[in-house]
Amino acid sequence: MLFKYKYVNHEIEKFQKYSDFLFNHVWTKARADFDSSKLNQYPELKIIYETLHYDDGDWAQFFNSSIENIYAEFLKLGKAQRKELKGWYKTNNRIHSLCINTDLKPVRYQEIEARYPKLSLLLKTFYERLYGSTSPFILAIFGNIKDLKKSHYEDFIDANFDGHEGICPFCGLNSIKGNDHSKLEAYDHFLPKGKYPFNSINFKNLAPMCHECNSSYKLEQNPLINIDPLSNEILRRKAFYPYSLENWNLDIKVELLNPDLKTLTSEEIGITMTCNGKNEEIESWKEVYGIEERYRAKLLGKHAGKKWYIDLKDGIHVAKKILKNDDLSKEDWYKLLLNQCSEDMMADCNFLKKAFFEECTRLDIA
Repeated sequence: MLFKYKYVNHEIEKFQKYSDFLFNHVWTKARADFDSSKLNQYPELKIIYETLHYDDGDWAQFFNSSIENIYAEFLKLGKAQRKELKGWYKTNNRIHSLCINTDLKPVRYQEIEARYPKLSLLLKTFYERLYGSTSPFILAIFGNIKDLKKSHYEDFIDANFDGHEGICPFCGLNSIKGNDHSKLEAYDHFLPKGKYPFNSINFKNLAPMCHECNSSYKLEQNPLINIDPLSNEILRRKAFYPYSLENWNLDIKVELLNPDLKTLTSEEIGITMTCNGKNEEIESWKEVYGIEERYRAKLLGKHAGKKWYIDLKDGIHVAKKILKNDDLSKEDWYKLLLNQCSEDMMADCNFLKKAFFEECTRLDIA
């Protein structure tokens, strides 16, 4: 990941608070049959539940019946089982800790299913639906999550890109729509909501992402695991957290194994990345978002790598006229281009362009 996002506190976080309360103060403390008094500690949620009780709409009935049915399953569990589930819930919502601490093991639906099959199905049905076009939170009584999401997105774009179009930090190749657009970028579930319970509405697990990263590459991939191709063993690994408090600087190197750019192929382009020993994070990032493939394709593109080469090769003649300096040397021209890239490494793929220029000048192929 090229850079981190700033996390934005917003009213939309209340939906995760509903989830926290239901899990930690209602379901895991289930005693006797369920009634609305079990929600007394959260008056706002109690009013919502009681109001929805008289609404025969699908979304309303889904929300209330899910609360009741999951509660009924927890009634069957012992103290140790409830404690185990409560621990899983806590762990799966510690997104930052999961990214930096491989001793923490997030629980998957399939692991819950092995021990609590009916409960697993109820939890999966409930949590998968909390975020999306059929979420009960779309109802006006909840504040309409669509409107709240738009408000959150606007605040997010203000905080991260001064309100306007930005760059996707997961690839650096595509833009993130700003508040000047009428549409929003999709929010990606860092831990896929179809595989991991409890955090589908946790905005610390949700981050705006360009369409290509979200819909073509990441999909349901989990950045926190790697599957050994020989043994099929699932291995935990670290990953860049989109809202990390830590700063990092990626160093990207390009190696051209064929100096003839007209015949250069993808296989003849080497991409090396380092970042203060963050090897696991880099491998996770490259694999999940197809980074090496996409960067090589960019370097071969007519409007990217080939255009950059022409700029490097022929731009010096234009620069001499503009600067009125016929003595401008090739070395000074290279330095000028590299300095221009360094002024804003995220603009126009300058992070990749700079690495490409450095390799071209090293090979002296301009």
